[in-house]
Amino acid sequence: MTPDGLYCDPAELDWSQPSGPRARAYGDVYFSAEDGLEEARAVFLRGCGLPEAWTGRRHYVVGELGFGTGLNALALWQLWRQTRPTDGWLDFVTVEKHPLDRDAAARAFAAWPELSDLASRLLTQWPSRLRGPQRLVFPEDGFAITIFQDEVEAALSQMTRPVDAWFLDGFAPDRNAAMWSQAVFNRLGELSVPGTRVGTFTVAGFVRRGLAEAGFDVAKRPGFGRKRERLEAVWPGEAVDGSLANVDGPVAVLGAGIAGASLVHALRRRGIETVLIDAHGVASGASGAPAGLLTPRLEKADRPHVRATLAAFDFARRLYDGRPGFHAEPVRRLPKDEREAERFAILADWMPDHLDWTGEALVMPGAGRFEPARLVADLVADAQCHRARIGRVEPLGSGIGLYDDAGECRFEVAHLVIAAGAGARRFYPDLQPSAGQLAVFDGAPPDMPTAWGNYACAAPGGVLVGATHDRGDQVGPEDVAEAGFRASVAERMPGLALGPVQGRWQGVRAATPDRLPVAGRLSERVSILAGLGSRGFAHAPLLAEDLASELMGGVPALAQTGREAMAPGRFAERRSRRAGQGAAG
Repeated sequence: MTPDGLYCDPAELDWSQPSGPRARAYGDVYFSAEDGLEEARAVFLRGCGLPEAWTGRRHYVVGELGFGTGLNALALWQLWRQTRPTDGWLDFVTVEKHPLDRDAAARAFAAWPELSDLASRLLTQWPSRLRGPQRLVFPEDGFAITIFQDEVEAALSQMTRPVDAWFLDGFAPDRNAAMWSQAVFNRLGELSVPGTRVGTFTVAGFVRRGLAEAGFDVAKRPGFGRKRERLEAVWPGEAVDGSLANVDGPVAVLGAGIAGASLVHALRRRGIETVLIDAHGVASGASGAPAGLLTPRLEKADRPHVRATLAAFDFARRLYDGRPGFHAEPVRRLPKDEREAERFAILADWMPDHLDWTGEALVMPGAGRFEPARLVADLVADAQCHRARIGRVEPLGSGIGLYDDAGECRFEVAHLVIAAGAGARRFYPDLQPSAGQLAVFDGAPPDMPTAWGNYACAAPGGVLVGATHDRGDQVGPEDVAEAGFRASVAERMPGLALGPVQGRWQGVRAATPDRLPVAGRLSERVSILAGLGSRGFAHAPLLAEDLASELMGGVPALAQTGREAMAPGRFAERRSRRAGQGAAG
């Protein structure tokens, strides 16, 4: 991982010219002073044979080097909306080292009123400066943007999905050599398929030669505006559909908590038929608590799982915004002692886009409070939940048969995703159960949701305090838990008055030995999303998005190293390595 921290350095802009912003670090403009939008259409859209190239395609992928203001994304999106094939899905995967903030992007977009609707929707989901891929999804248009915020070679090394067209839109080669290196051109070739097109504004000799050396057929074309020439290139061979769809029928999702709901939501908005199954109904297990807090995982490190879990938090926040049961509000975390206070201050410096240290508490301004059952129900509002207990899973023809305890085949599907929380242990023994309790007390909630080991926040009926963590699947006595909650609040939040208990909740979470989720393939026809512990609502949506993309043959939502950190096979691999080391010793 990079030594520079979790966040990219922001773009430094010069707005002194009426033509638009210039990047101070590169001394170059983001788009043509003559007409940046028309240049995008001429050089990149028409230069890559669009929209004709995606005609009749179910899935198409466009890659870009140099996201900049996002103007190319808007031009592409607009054309896609106008010419989208029936049920088509467009993935746009792009790279940016120095992200603009939302206000700067909005200022740049103001030059094109015809794009105002799309610009507004893009700005609503505008990502933080977090390094790595950031996923923005616009399902009503069958369109997703994945912005890899990193050095170009680092970003390209994490991409795995072949691309159908490339927009090369970095700053001028003589001012941004890293974007135009031979290593970059070679990687573009590795990520291309026969017929992949390339469009770029430059005709620099080393760019022509570099693309040719990487394997592309390169040609000059008339330029836009005052530029006499530009380049087009194509990967040799007859154009092929690069889609790698991995399902050819319905997908069953076993479990109707936040993991299963996120999967159904991600699959259905891609047009994939789903079968949702849960013996007890929607949000009947650990996802049925009265209230919960959406907060980022706190860890001072720049490692694949840290980037992935922070990206997941950001994605979940965007997904839940405006949905029933989600309340966007800051959450504060109280330190237990001076040592933890010092740690929190360091974390706030390390994660400035996500944390503030007040001197007394760690405040998470982008966090929120939610009512779990309402959120889950909203995500699957258009899906039927089949109440059935699945006892075994077996191959059946070219798919999977799901059998109940009586041995009857209840469902035949093309693929199964196990998302059954603690119930997934039947299929994945590395899951570890953890029982927990919450209580809702009569009384007014704190002015801000507050955590300190336990936590307190508003909930229907009063103030919720939680949660216990008991190893195994058996919860402890209710009176012991209640006494513990009252003692904890009296010590850490003495101004919070707790009246009589108005309601209780208990459930069993499922975690893993390394406290990271498991998400990915168990076999050709079976995948899993489980082991979310107490962070299911923060992590499940992005992991579900990644799984849905993989099943559809789309662009992954996670970096390759992030996917490896969550891979289901990692514990078996670790045991195998330890066994090998023991035998060698």
